Amino acid sequence: MRATEKRKLHSVPYDIFYYIVEEIDLSDFNNLSKANRTLYNLLQNDLLAKRTIKRHVRYSKEAQLAFAGKISFRQAIGRLHDTRQAVAMAQPYSVAVLSYAKTFIYREGVLSYVTDNEIRVLDVHTAGRKEQVVDVQNVLRRVIPRFCQHEAESRSAAAQLSFLHYSSGILAVLVEVGDPNAWLILLDVTPGGSKQPKGYKPGRLRFVTQLTCTRRLFVRHNSAHLFYGVNSSVDASGELLWAVYWADLTRDNRAAVDTQPTVLDKLAGTELGHNVCFEIFDNHLYAVSNIIDSDEEEEALNWRSFYEWACIPPACGRRRAHARRIWRRDHLEGPINDTWTEMSLRLDEATGQPMILECRREWREGGSDHVRTYYAEPLPRVAELGSTAPDEAEHAPPPTTHSPSFPPNLIRGGAGPSNINFAAPSQLPLNGPTKADLQLHRRPGRHVHSEYSASCSTKRDFILAKTKYRTYNLSACAFIDLVNDPEPNHSFGAATDRVRLRINARKRKYAEDEASPFHVDHCAGGGKRRRQNDPRIEPDAAASDGVRLWPPENADEELIKLLCPSRQATNIHAVADERSLIYSVDTQTQQQAIVLISFDPQIRLPCMRSKSQKEDATAANINSHAPFGISLLDTDNVKSGMRRFSVGPCPNVSSSKSSVRTEPAMHLSIDKGYWFDAER
Repeated sequence: MRATEKRKLHSVPYDIFYYIVEEIDLSDFNNLSKANRTLYNLLQNDLLAKRTIKRHVRYSKEAQLAFAGKISFRQAIGRLHDTRQAVAMAQPYSVAVLSYAKTFIYREGVLSYVTDNEIRVLDVHTAGRKEQVVDVQNVLRRVIPRFCQHEAESRSAAAQLSFLHYSSGILAVLVEVGDPNAWLILLDVTPGGSKQPKGYKPGRLRFVTQLTCTRRLFVRHNSAHLFYGVNSSVDASGELLWAVYWADLTRDNRAAVDTQPTVLDKLAGTELGHNVCFEIFDNHLYAVSNIIDSDEEEEALNWRSFYEWACIPPACGRRRAHARRIWRRDHLEGPINDTWTEMSLRLDEATGQPMILECRREWREGGSDHVRTYYAEPLPRVAELGSTAPDEAEHAPPPTTHSPSFPPNLIRGGAGPSNINFAAPSQLPLNGPTKADLQLHRRPGRHVHSEYSASCSTKRDFILAKTKYRTYNLSACAFIDLVNDPEPNHSFGAATDRVRLRINARKRKYAEDEASPFHVDHCAGGGKRRRQNDPRIEPDAAASDGVRLWPPENADEELIKLLCPSRQATNIHAVADERSLIYSVDTQTQQQAIVLISFDPQIRLPCMRSKSQKEDATAANINSHAPFGISLLDTDNVKSGMRRFSVGPCPNVSSSKSSVRTEPAMHLSIDKGYWFDAER
């Protein structure tokens, strides 16, 4: 009898194929489409792509563009996959100098920076060629009553500007002028900002108030709500507490503030991004601290620490908000090197849930080996908090960490609990956690990502002084560091600085590695084996993909100089999102260069010339000494008197002049950039 021919995947009935594809993630979807032409054609179906998007990355920016009809769902999958791969492989698509400035803020894909009494705003994610330009002097004359008098009395004085936050096209700025108290101003800097939707206060000025205190000031806002707070409220014991104010940005900009703040009771921590953080989700302000200020004895006796968090609704009405508690770690996991600790609140792209993301450098089991690990802890959404009365949280017992029933792609893979070897119950202290407690607080591996496995012997680390910026790309599951890695100097003299990316991602284990009860830890020297069925290891755990550095050692000198123009990596300030990293670095002049490193293939500026264009330009200009992608235009000619953070006095101008105008982006004049054509 003739053997039945095996059925191939692309030949199964479409409804079965539909359900198969629904279960695979974005990476598998994209890779499967490259298997053969038939599968490629089948997976161009936008309905299939939409199901995958809704299941895995419903709340990503690409998904929002697809649901808005600006791109197809298939394009959204391709863009997400390409961006994640570029990050994980440390292969950016492009670099460019966007401007020269003294300070900047980068958020939601929009760059804002100060220059010549102006604030310029560039949409980086859309590769904008136009910038919104805000005349700061004109704005201050209209908004601050005594500013004109201050100009007349102190011609040499300058107003000091500080960027505080950007979201939904609105820029929050702190202005310090002649008055003893600073001013908080929110401006709409979008191209059509003066025309607001129905129900919103018209005009670009969205909010203004004079602050009586700026101690540890933070600002968070969206298009409708503003929360700002200071660490200034004093309790009965004399301790300083966080006081949070709320304002409605849709109402009159001077009368919308809630004059009585909400005090965050017992929420400790004063260092933003280190031991306390704030963020808006679903129009509510989430506040998280990794310090328990009220009951240190309880933490010491139980050998356990907690996060304390609170959720403040708009128009709260309550004068005190009591923090809730959620498990953080057990002290048996080892001491913490607190200088590396970072904490932020992120939005999970799959579920839309707020998540605590904390980096801790820990000495494993109290040994000499200390490793960075990122931990994620989901928080309830606003809709899930409705069943708990506000006052119940004060007396409620500390809740345990959430169970592994949360969606499996909060942080994909990871070595997880395999990096933590708890002591046996008989070895625990008298008041330490019981065996049942250890099982109850066991972390899912997808919520943990250690830089190295316990057996890894090949490492490439930089000390804190050489690590200029560090973050975690939640979408690509990758550590991203901006480091100073000086070039090897074979002659006498000081080594020249070199700015590089250090990226450590993780990859999924494949079936052939999991088929045997043992698998090889490729990171460990000598191919050390460990048991695959160890109960401490989650089945979805992933392996470290190793440390990658970019640019490579053989990179062009022009690229090295573009990334660090003065060859001195000093005063670096950096910000990153899921698609790009922007940083400022000193130049030979008084201005700092603002440099973009992009992992998004859709961000392509005119100044980004590819390798083939470089070769053509070299052939056409054989006698030119200008580096590739760098024009001979002097930076002083790009914009005279560039980029002071202070806003100095200038001649009187009519107040009827528009405060916001549109101009060509400055990167068009600077004309410095690369586009990389490497095969991927």
